[in-house]
Amino acid sequence: MHASILKYFAEVARSGSIRKASDELHVATSAVSRQIKKLEDELGTPLFERFSDGLRLTSAGEIVLRHAKDTLHEYEIMKSNLGDLHGKNTGRVHIAALDSLAIQFLPEFVSGFHKKHPAVDFRIRTDNYNNIFRFLAEGDVDIGVTFDLARPHDMKLIHGVRMPLMAIVAKSHPLARQRSVTLQECAQFNMLLQLDNEVMSSMIAVELGALNRVGRTLVATNNQMMLKPMILAGEGVAFFTPLGLLRELEAGDAVALSIAGSKLQNLEVGIVVSRRRQLTHATEVVAQSMGEELSKFAEKINRLVSR
Repeated sequence: MHASILKYFAEVARSGSIRKASDELHVATSAVSRQIKKLEDELGTPLFERFSDGLRLTSAGEIVLRHAKDTLHEYEIMKSNLGDLHGKNTGRVHIAALDSLAIQFLPEFVSGFHKKHPAVDFRIRTDNYNNIFRFLAEGDVDIGVTFDLARPHDMKLIHGVRMPLMAIVAKSHPLARQRSVTLQECAQFNMLLQLDNEVMSSMIAVELGALNRVGRTLVATNNQMMLKPMILAGEGVAFFTPLGLLRELEAGDAVALSIAGSKLQNLEVGIVVSRRRQLTHATEVVAQSMGEELSKFAEKINRLVSR
């Protein structure tokens, strides 16, 4: 079937590079380049503009990409339906999630799901709140796991759990003995902030601004794994949901403090899909199972932070 050439094209469009696409596809660069040239020759028009920093779709390429995504998705639905005939879930599920979920929740979920449904495989990327909704809208992923804030009307929430933003400190930090903290108290210490997180940074900035207090940011990074050892070393206060810190909370090495009088307590994390996209049977099973496991994960976290 013609799925391979479209798969090559869609991956080059996503990565903006034939080399990166070949790495992702585990196919020789020359083979990917040859297929792209063949497709352009067949259609009689360039599909990419070539620049020194990579490839960008032409207007014709945008049209072909929509067709490629639709065709590949229909192919996945067909494979899933064939699996149903034999009484098993089969196919590939694409997920975009918050990076904190990739630390413990998603690895455990994928391992457990694979034991029950070995014919299902996953492609998972982590990103920020806005990009996850964009990936869903553009058909790049089947499931998004992100904050349920200002959800676009064409997105449907399948399952949600309360997961408030909290102040995270080391057990040795001066604030660790308190049950809750105010942002004024947090602002007296170094801040450990996460970049590329519009939800967190904007809400914190607004609330601190309203208090006429500006905390000193010791470090800001887009990598939560970098902040974790700094938190545990007592270097400052970080603002996270406890999703990526369950092990540290269980061990007592970190403490999660509620933020008194803050709207940040009302955050929810949800499993979201596009209303416009038909889900494969495998994707539906993954979404349902993930919702059940996310509830169990949230319950475990809530017991830890309220003890």
